[in-house]
Amino acid sequence: DEANLELLLAQTGDVPLERLTARFHCVVALAVPGQATQVADGAVEGRLTRDRRGEGGFGYDPIFELPSGRTMAEHSPEEKAAISHRGVAFRSILPAVAALG
Repeated sequence: DEANLELLLAQTGDVPLERLTARFHCVVALAVPGQATQVADGAVEGRLTRDRRGEGGFGYDPIFELPSGRTMAEHSPEEKAAISHRGVAFRSILPAVAALG
């Protein structure tokens, strides 16, 4: 994670902060033989920051800043689960999974 984070910061070092928009995006699909494939997605909009903040999360979370001004790594696991791209996508597909019975 650290090497990827360092690489991203190095590759965007000359980009002005106001242009460092970012998005986490997740797409999930449920494929059941004989049925139409169900697809759901979730996204979280934010921007990159050059200063790492927070102790939680992994990957790019310490530099992924939400519109609230907090990074993903500054959120509790419960807060992050409520807004994360993965959480949104999987909660969206859950009714289709539950209907399989």
